[in-house]
Amino acid sequence: MNSTSLSKSILHQKHQELDFLHHFHGLGYDLIDLSAIEQFDWTKLSEDDLGLMNERHKWQHEGFLFALRSDWTNAIVRYRKKYQLDAEKIAYSGPVYTLNSEKHQYGLETFTSDIDKQTKILKQMVHYIKEHLSITLSVAVISHNTLLKTLLSEKELADELTRKFIKERNRDALAIKIGEKHPVIELMSHPAAEQANYVKEHMPHLKRHIEEMNLWESILIEENVSYVYGDMLALPSQTYYKGISIQLYSEDKVEPIASGGQYSSPTNAFGIGLNI
Repeated sequence: MNSTSLSKSILHQKHQELDFLHHFHGLGYDLIDLSAIEQFDWTKLSEDDLGLMNERHKWQHEGFLFALRSDWTNAIVRYRKKYQLDAEKIAYSGPVYTLNSEKHQYGLETFTSDIDKQTKILKQMVHYIKEHLSITLSVAVISHNTLLKTLLSEKELADELTRKFIKERNRDALAIKIGEKHPVIELMSHPAAEQANYVKEHMPHLKRHIEEMNLWESILIEENVSYVYGDMLALPSQTYYKGISIQLYSEDKVEPIASGGQYSSPTNAFGIGLNI
């Protein structure tokens, strides 16, 4: 790439970022910009902070722990708590760093338990991806992050091999690990397209979870996402997710272009981030 092309690419990226912030500020979102370097007190690390630490670039200095931001939602939640920020809707943009990658994210957060307001944010993000970025969303995956927490014990959930086999959908290995008669094994014995009906019929205590998933599925179908399906066996990508979780894929991509879900902050909230 020559210097002229590189300059045009940089200008395009900056214009695109400004377009995102202007667009959502015009829709009533407060904007937030935080330092990429976060400071922690070892004695006050939350469970979510501890869960993210293995993926962070971190160092210690003069008794404090410092890390590069690896997740926007976690950083915003901590900022809101520290400074008692009362904004209901927040838009942001900026980099996140993990041990193996750097991504630039645009994102939206809403701090309300109102499901209509949460689904409106999802609709607005989908509309932005399609209309402003000209990206077609071909697949959406909906999951409920408390489903497996209901079917597995805390010990089973914490076991790395159990989580690995579930992620790989390795039924045979998982059956040896937790037992052939385990409800998760029973669920995995059915095709993915039939698992929601199986849960509703044989696990009535999880009916509410399926109904919640169906609601969010219907929203994405209305937004003309080509293929929308529910994943009964998804493990949360972040420990702070407590309810519905969503991944959006563009055509022929194996990594989601956008992902998010419901979490506690300390009450119900919803956020979705777009990877640029």
